Amino acid sequence: MKKLLIIVCAIVLYGCDTSHKDYEANKKIAQKWVQAFETSNIDLWKEVVSQDLLDQAPMYGMGQVNYDVSLQVGEFYTNNYKNVKFKNPTWLPGIDTVTLKPDGSVRVYGNWTGESISTGRKFSLDSYHYFTFKDGKIVSSGEFFDATGMINAVGPVQRNVVVATLKIKKGNYEKVQEMMDLEEGLKTTRNYDGCTHLEAFFNEESGTYFIIEYWESFDKYQAYLDWRLNDDPSKLAERVTALLVGGQNGLTPYTNNVGYNFY
Repeated sequence: MKKLLIIVCAIVLYGCDTSHKDYEANKKIAQKWVQAFETSNIDLWKEVVSQDLLDQAPMYGMGQVNYDVSLQVGEFYTNNYKNVKFKNPTWLPGIDTVTLKPDGSVRVYGNWTGESISTGRKFSLDSYHYFTFKDGKIVSSGEFFDATGMINAVGPVQRNVVVATLKIKKGNYEKVQEMMDLEEGLKTTRNYDGCTHLEAFFNEESGTYFIIEYWESFDKYQAYLDWRLNDDPSKLAERVTALLVGGQNGLTPYTNNVGYNFY
């Protein structure tokens, strides 16, 4: 009987074991990851993240991304938000999905708060994160929160929207789209100083390509337009307008728009 009790106690204790020899050390690494955003210190992020990283990004449609893309996302947050805090964190050990035993990975639930540097508007949102580790660095991770909703919530009350239309000659849409998709195309526009984001699409019935751009100011858009038309080494505007009805007259930018509202 005594031997049986010892065996039962051993089984119960083993079954309730939630520890892993690496958990506490890995938790400290994950806490540094959080601290990188609280202190706007991207170098601290680089210190704890492996270059072999695979990360489940929080932005809609991004899916799993590599180190370089995740770094860009991290730089976006550290450069654009201040007074960031990760409040009420609940740290938990992760488990192996096959054995259901702790494997040294780390999970955490919490609430991010902070303020947009450009607009001064504040945010508060709940989130969940997981981290796995190799050689003392985060090798895979995932962030789950409404990133798109957060960005919209802290965005400017007034947005400077530019709508550009391109009347494309019949049969040339594919050529224009190929040029727009090049690195020197709309990606360059998106990354130009003052452009926050943009959208584009083609209407077959009218033969019109629409580019909807959001800028910090119309002055910054004008600076971009002057560069694109006069100083862009790729000569993209020249190549595109050759495929438009009326050449340059086929491109019409609608700027200095007023009365913006978000419904």
